[in-house]
Amino acid sequence: MNDKVEEKEVYENSKKIMASYGSREMFGQWITGAFGFSVFFFYEVVIGLDVILGATVMIIYSIWNAFNDPIIGYIMERIRMPWEKKWNIRRFPWIIIGGIPWLFSFLIIFLVPLNWHPINDQWLIFGWYLFSLCLYDTLLTLYDVNAISLYPDKFRGLNERRTAQSMGTILGIIGIVLSAIIPPMFITTGVAETYRISATVSVGIGLLFFLFLIPGVFENRKIRELYKQRSETIKEEKIEPFFKSAKKVITDRVFMVKVIFFFGYQAAVALIHGSGLYIVTFIMDLEASALMFFLGAMLVGALVSVPLWLLISQKVMDNKKMSLIGGIVMLFTFLPMIFVVNFLGWIISLILFGVGLGGQWFMDPPTMGDVLDDIAVRTGKRQQSIYYGYQAFFIRLSGTFQAIIFAIVHTLTGFVEGAPSLTELISLSPTPDLALFGIRIHSAIVPAILVLITIFLFWKFYDLTPEKVAANKKKLEELGI
Repeated sequence: MNDKVEEKEVYENSKKIMASYGSREMFGQWITGAFGFSVFFFYEVVIGLDVILGATVMIIYSIWNAFNDPIIGYIMERIRMPWEKKWNIRRFPWIIIGGIPWLFSFLIIFLVPLNWHPINDQWLIFGWYLFSLCLYDTLLTLYDVNAISLYPDKFRGLNERRTAQSMGTILGIIGIVLSAIIPPMFITTGVAETYRISATVSVGIGLLFFLFLIPGVFENRKIRELYKQRSETIKEEKIEPFFKSAKKVITDRVFMVKVIFFFGYQAAVALIHGSGLYIVTFIMDLEASALMFFLGAMLVGALVSVPLWLLISQKVMDNKKMSLIGGIVMLFTFLPMIFVVNFLGWIISLILFGVGLGGQWFMDPPTMGDVLDDIAVRTGKRQQSIYYGYQAFFIRLSGTFQAIIFAIVHTLTGFVEGAPSLTELISLSPTPDLALFGIRIHSAIVPAILVLITIFLFWKFYDLTPEKVAANKKKLEELGI
């Protein structure tokens, strides 16, 4: 079958629907982007919570995450709600139920009472921080697992998946950069109330973004028929216990190698993203609003690169090779960040980083689609919610990894909590030069090492070749799944 015939057969969705589904990335990154660069900074630098306590919150949160994400993914594959029994609509109501409350849970994080003292009331602050993060994560998982589980069913062919994801990548990067441009406009460094105003703006605009994604995540007639067919099969199956299902997931080598690679780039991005306000405030000695120029540079690199990544991927036709190329490009873009000292140097570095990010972001869903197809062939059934639940765990684990690295680096280098400016940091830190170099450690050096390790593991152990991917697609057609 030649490529032209394949494209004609698999392009079952209009470009408008692809773009609408792709706006899921913009909606998600709009909030998670603001979360990444502001939350830990807010609690450590503005509220003054001890960095060890802040990292402890993230560790407990990751334990919650370890159960919450896989369990929700498992439940989504087993539960049958009235709307599914009557209309065969499965994901869309859960997307509404999870997505809109998730927006408001982001605001709750910043509503910690400001009259609580960072030392005398540190455990109250600790409790608010922990509860609000767990609520945020639960609602995000409920929304995200259902939204992303539509991807393999809605976009069946390789070229359609790549086209849909190219749109999603561009929109996602726009979302993450807008989150670095608009919310910081309302922030005054060190003034806690302005973070609440910024979060409120994020919620309001997030509601508008949510409207854009509705046509893309609504289940059309063909998908509902597919659900009906599967539900009849599931009725005949014995429900597999959660821990038995979990064992199958975490012992699946192809899946685990894929998500470890995914974790590498997610954690690296979380580190540089979370470092943004530290770089702007302490290395460049600028106001928070300057963050827009830094992540705007990343947008330029990513937007320019995504059409190129799409073109190359259609020539190479090998998702493993393309994923490795994207990872290597990202690895090398971290190196200049270790040394740059001026505004222009950071801008150039982040443009280059955007190119690498565009490649990683673009290739992740198609590669995950290959993995889920492979699992479906081996097991004889589709259970993508379960696997996306575990992938969601690794997404949130990257944020926890960021907090732990920050806590270790800041403790060892003499970074002082509650110092909201370069002048105050120099005045209060026993080792200000080392504290400033620590920011480079968690923004460039640690991410580079992490990406290098995960690139090697993916190259060594991921074995889905183009031939195997093609064979899997043929087998899935025969199985009717």
